[in-house]
Amino acid sequence: MNIQRVKQGAKITFYTGVYMIVLGIFFIFFIDLNMRYAFSSTTKLWGFFLKYNWDVSYLFYLFNILTGILLISNGITISYLSDFIMKRKEKITWVMLFIIGITSWAGLLTVSVLFQSIILIALSFIGWLVFIIGMLIPISYYIEKPYREY
Repeated sequence: MNIQRVKQGAKITFYTGVYMIVLGIFFIFFIDLNMRYAFSSTTKLWGFFLKYNWDVSYLFYLFNILTGILLISNGITISYLSDFIMKRKEKITWVMLFIIGITSWAGLLTVSVLFQSIILIALSFIGWLVFIIGMLIPISYYIEKPYREY
């Protein structure tokens, strides 16, 4: 029963890694949509940046692309570690997955809140919540599992 919970949790975290990759692709390819929502209260300001101050708007474009690339790389890492857990069920891999996943999703949620974009907040909160659920399901297996003392 506990092994099945580990596999189930690893599958959930695997799919959150895939979700993070898709979210990174969203960040890269829908830059204009992200910027319109980021500047939703001041859409004229974003139009001003695009028209008269290309350097400032270019920084926002680069930030979105960088965020997308980091999301894709973190998604690949989360998916790889989750796949490794499904095959070996090692505790250290689970700890690494926990640290990488929590910091990635919490960082993305923080950036989305600072951008004040409701769409990005909702998308990153869904990913963070599903990741947490995937981590909590198999936790009893790792707590009860005996380990050798060195």
